[in-house]
Amino acid sequence: MGAVFFLALAYFAVGQASVVRNGAQTAADAAALGAARVTRDGIEDEFLDALEAGDVDRLNDLLNGEDMDGVGGCTAAADYANDNEADRTSCDWVGGPPGFTVGVRTQRTVGKSVVPGTETRHAEAKATAVVEPRCTADDATGSEVTFTCDGDDVTVDATVGGFQLNLAEFFSVHLSE
Repeated sequence: MGAVFFLALAYFAVGQASVVRNGAQTAADAAALGAARVTRDGIEDEFLDALEAGDVDRLNDLLNGEDMDGVGGCTAAADYANDNEADRTSCDWVGGPPGFTVGVRTQRTVGKSVVPGTETRHAEAKATAVVEPRCTADDATGSEVTFTCDGDDVTVDATVGGFQLNLAEFFSVHLSE
């Protein structure tokens, strides 16, 4: 009976470690996505200027990652990691497509268990997130710019009253393998 009880405690310890590991991966994913999103949002003013000017070439340059410099990305990664009870341990810019690889370490440990040493063990994880275009700018006529987004034609007129730019319509921010 004692062996069965010990085995149950050992399985519990493995479960605890798995929960902490999953928490670390969640924190890394959130941190990388947050850093990539800040990178995308960093070109909002330039994108709006090019959209209002009908500058198709400039829009395509921006859609292809030009001027995405990652400023503020690592700060955002640290904030997102902390929101998920982890500390950012690394933050590296990746190019083509632009994004970040972020490493984290959980703030909590696995905790006490029948497995020696778990009370001081933290989980670590890494994730990479990138920014990729969903669209290409095709043509500009007057104040309207025509895009092909995910295979569909989309016409945007940034001069229409109440227009609000949403870069998520033009870019995908996602985890990369």
